[in-house]
Amino acid sequence: MHIAVNRMIWITFLILFAVLVLYVLVLIISYGVGRYIYSHALETPEAIPFINNRNNTSWIKHQPPRESFSFLVLGDIQGGFRTLSQHIFRENDDIYSFAIQTGDLISHADEGHYAQVLYELKKSKLNIPLFVVPGNHDINGKDPRLFEKYFAWKQFYFLWSNCLFIFLDNSSSPPYYSQFQWLEKTLEENHMKARRTFIFMHRGPVECGGGKAHRPKDDFTPFFALLKKYRIDYVFCGHVHDYLRMELQGTMFVANGAESKMESFTVMPSYVTLVEVTPEKISDQKITIQVSLFERMYGKMLDNMVAHIYPRLVYFSGKGGAEK
Repeated sequence: MHIAVNRMIWITFLILFAVLVLYVLVLIISYGVGRYIYSHALETPEAIPFINNRNNTSWIKHQPPRESFSFLVLGDIQGGFRTLSQHIFRENDDIYSFAIQTGDLISHADEGHYAQVLYELKKSKLNIPLFVVPGNHDINGKDPRLFEKYFAWKQFYFLWSNCLFIFLDNSSSPPYYSQFQWLEKTLEENHMKARRTFIFMHRGPVECGGGKAHRPKDDFTPFFALLKKYRIDYVFCGHVHDYLRMELQGTMFVANGAESKMESFTVMPSYVTLVEVTPEKISDQKITIQVSLFERMYGKMLDNMVAHIYPRLVYFSGKGGAEK
């Protein structure tokens, strides 16, 4: 009996010791991985070439106009941020003129989550502009100013190849009086200069569930009044974690918002939209991206290390920079 008790004590001690060693290893690895990603994403001196700044929009506006071109529209990425470098921008970005992300690129507005996404974008060696519309997750968190710090403009437009591209910031909750006033002014000043008009926003103007599908939202009544006054070819949005496509009042609406999330042990697909513009028409194609369970779990592990464990280690070590 005495020997059995001693054996149980030793087994318990060894289990606790193994757990402690594993815990320490996780902390050490998290610090190393976090330090590496922070330094390469946020502290490297080179300018990020895919943000909504004046240089980027000026670059696209001064590209020779094309009769035919294509661009890519991404929806909510959030936890599936590794699809950026592993699947979306790995090989084919040279066939697009630019890409647009319709918000919720980040899952929480803190430096850890911004560091991860910026690191994946840099790792993808993206060589086309990526214009990002702010979503509610991009501004909701410890520091809502991070979007403007790393992606600059929240609301802007540009004209190129006889097309008007408008980026509307509706990342916050309604009402959107000032946004719609800005949109009306932009359309009034530029609609005669463009043959095609595209609007990109995060929160969609159409009900997409609860028996109300395809109905305009009450908060967007001024928006639909503008659609009657001006010709709008496409409206792209995110926010809804599904892929929805509908035509309403002569405008095509595409909700392009599924992230690579896990339901039980099933990884749901992500979707992107390839848009092709020719002198005759605009066409859109839904592209499905299936991420493996291993990739999703690996991304989740990185998220915990870089955005949760590492900032706390820095904070409690007295350096504090990651928690500011």
